[in-house]
Amino acid sequence: MHLLSLGPRRHDPYWDMDGRGARRIRTKRRLAQAAVWFAVVLALAYMSTRLPTVDPEYLISGDGRRILAGALLSLLGAAALLALSRVRHVRRD
Repeated sequence: MHLLSLGPRRHDPYWDMDGRGARRIRTKRRLAQAAVWFAVVLALAYMSTRLPTVDPEYLISGDGRRILAGALLSLLGAAALLALSRVRHVRRD
């Protein structure tokens, strides 16, 4: 049996087979998930408007090279983790 997809455009194949209570719980769960995503996006948008300014010369040629290298390596690691999780998810199906 295939796992249910979490994609936004996919529908639950068992939606009509369960009772009203199960459908209500699923609807509440989807609404709560959408509210959490909205709160996360709103928090990220707010935090991105409050970022401090940084002198580019400090990051490129000064003592800030270590900070820039750490940030770039963190982004690379995050991208690698996301790619590996996607590959693992595709193999499972």
